[in-house]
Amino acid sequence: MSRAFALLFSVTYWAKHLTLMVPVALFVRVSTKEQDYARQVSDLTAHAERHGYEIVRIIHERGSATKRNNVDRPELDNLLDLCRSKIIRKVLVTEFSRLGRRRSETPALMEAITQAGVSIYAHNLGLETLLANGKRNPVASIVIAVMIEIDAMETERLSERILSGLEQARRNGTRLGRPPGTKKAKEELVAAYPGVVKDLKNGLSIRQTAVLRKVSTDTVQRVKKAMPKAKTDVDAGTFE
Repeated sequence: MSRAFALLFSVTYWAKHLTLMVPVALFVRVSTKEQDYARQVSDLTAHAERHGYEIVRIIHERGSATKRNNVDRPELDNLLDLCRSKIIRKVLVTEFSRLGRRRSETPALMEAITQAGVSIYAHNLGLETLLANGKRNPVASIVIAVMIEIDAMETERLSERILSGLEQARRNGTRLGRPPGTKKAKEELVAAYPGVVKDLKNGLSIRQTAVLRKVSTDTVQRVKKAMPKAKTDVDAGTFE
């Protein structure tokens, strides 16, 4: 009788334990070749093990905010695909800023992941974007709002400096704007921005896409207008 009870207890315990395992992805990023991911992976793995999470994927990215080729980020695309396909329920990062190569990029990324129903855990703050019931964490929402406000102030200051510089250039007789004939054909425009096309098809807004892909909202709008309306349009080779 005692052996049967022990077996039943063991089966019940492990069934409950396995049911509660939460699939997660670790997202780690470093800026230079000299840096490595070991510390980030170690800290996040320890946290996952303490909470009984199942680590589905560890995504490594190496990239600096000073690089100009930030439009395509295959590692980030991989993470967003995992979120949208519901393969994972949480993304673990050492800090929210690891998601974006630039500060302005981070809030849009956090919003895209949260909208997919996936919670983001920042190890340095011990904070998640979603509560256990799936609702947004109001504290995390405040953090995101502060990030957006800081970015807005910096963007405003940058715009003022740019406008001041353009006005000075005009006073000096410098011709501004692109040379005539440099506008790309619609097919070439779509082909030149595959990441933008992908994000728009996944339902991201023009502003979110512009932030994630580090291009202007005007560029995103032009790409959106150039995208095929429907499959029949693609087959026919016609564009808007």
